[in-house]
Amino acid sequence: MVLHESISNVPSGFKASGSPSPNQEIKLFIALVQSNITGLAKVVDAYLTAAEVSFTQQAEGLFNTKFSTYTHSANGQEMIRALNYSLPSTVQQHILHVHPIIAFTSPPQRASQNTVYKRKATLDRRQLAPCEDIVRPVCIQEFYGIPNTTISGSLTNSIGVQGYNSASLGEYANNDDLATFLNEFRPDIAGNTFSVTLLNGAQNLQDNSGGLEGQIDIQYTVGVAGNRSCDFLHVQDTINWLLSQEDPPTVFTTSYANEEAELTQSVSTSVCNGYMQLAAIGTPPSTFFRPYSHQPRVRYLDDIASGDGGASDSQQGCTSFVPMFPSTCPYVTSVGGTFFQPPTAFSSSAGGFSNYFPVPSYQAADTAAYLESIGDEYSGMYNPNGRGFPDVAAEWEVTSIGGTSCASPIFASFIALVNDRLIAAGKPVLGFLNPLLYSTGKGGLDDVTVGSGWNAATGWDPISGLGTPDFPGMMEALGI
Repeated sequence: MVLHESISNVPSGFKASGSPSPNQEIKLFIALVQSNITGLAKVVDAYLTAAEVSFTQQAEGLFNTKFSTYTHSANGQEMIRALNYSLPSTVQQHILHVHPIIAFTSPPQRASQNTVYKRKATLDRRQLAPCEDIVRPVCIQEFYGIPNTTISGSLTNSIGVQGYNSASLGEYANNDDLATFLNEFRPDIAGNTFSVTLLNGAQNLQDNSGGLEGQIDIQYTVGVAGNRSCDFLHVQDTINWLLSQEDPPTVFTTSYANEEAELTQSVSTSVCNGYMQLAAIGTPPSTFFRPYSHQPRVRYLDDIASGDGGASDSQQGCTSFVPMFPSTCPYVTSVGGTFFQPPTAFSSSAGGFSNYFPVPSYQAADTAAYLESIGDEYSGMYNPNGRGFPDVAAEWEVTSIGGTSCASPIFASFIALVNDRLIAAGKPVLGFLNPLLYSTGKGGLDDVTVGSGWNAATGWDPISGLGTPDFPGMMEALGI
């Protein structure tokens, strides 16, 4: 046996609470090294089958480790984990990691509550509809210049919305609630609905058990994107599902995140490599402006909420800032939060720099400029060589419910409508977006220079990214 992975201590927020029953079933996922080694699957399958890995006591022998039960102090959730594990030397070279043996992950963050904040009455450069208490879809459309109709007639330009409905995250998109929302705020598209994809034993409950997250996500994609079709996915293994689809959504949004350190670097790298695969099968941004004589099979963009705990992820007295995953993956578009009356970065919007992933080439000049502007401020509290996030931002609060969970669906809807205009003009839709955003696409974003947490600044900053949607500006940047 060869030590494969370990962690030095139990992460903050978890405490050991006993030993699991020897007969306790556990479910483990083995990520294989991606290569074309003959017979790899047979070797690994034979190894696992012989060991009957579904029971704790046998798993301890299989991985030469000791499992314990740990409790998350904030919510009482229990999980069975170990601090290290080993693999036979004969198969170690073929296995990237076994998940989640040493991954202590708290429940993914959801929308934050804010019932105190009142919007400032001062309007900015666009005349807004009344938005003092509720950010209606029309507010978003008017301020960002987003059209309320589609023109291409495309049936494949769709939005995927991720949802979770595990025991700790009972999030469902309710059909009746969407109908009520549209009747009140988008009567012009009343009757529109969404499809549902259920994987890994997920359910589609239509009672009152669903949380607010699922409601926000579907209402502000259907409500802002208009007649674009939406698919709400109750799915854990999102990446493999997307890769398996003949016609996956052209835009995909998820409003959940974890602290980067809650996942081991190998797990984060494995997930990020999946996003890289998705980016690779989209339209290369370097050829985006050139007319195509054909439509490539797959287009893909992934919007990820940056998180709602600010630079420290709400940790008191922190000595280092807390990056959030998957926002730190260089192959997703991370969305921060702002107010638009007047344009101000949301102080609790997560942002910063990855400790796992280096700064990508498309972003290097922008992050360097920001770091030069702040000098030694926060020195030692972040990785100056890491991938910066978020990339962009949008309105964070829709009613008393707020967070970047609101911003990500809004930005995804913006891109879906940009895609609609591209299709109508005979051009392919956007694929991996970030290289475009950090170059010509800046013309389609409004810079946000006011706000704190990380300080907002001219150009990119780690709280509002490159800025908020500007639909007319994006049309001009794309030559439409």
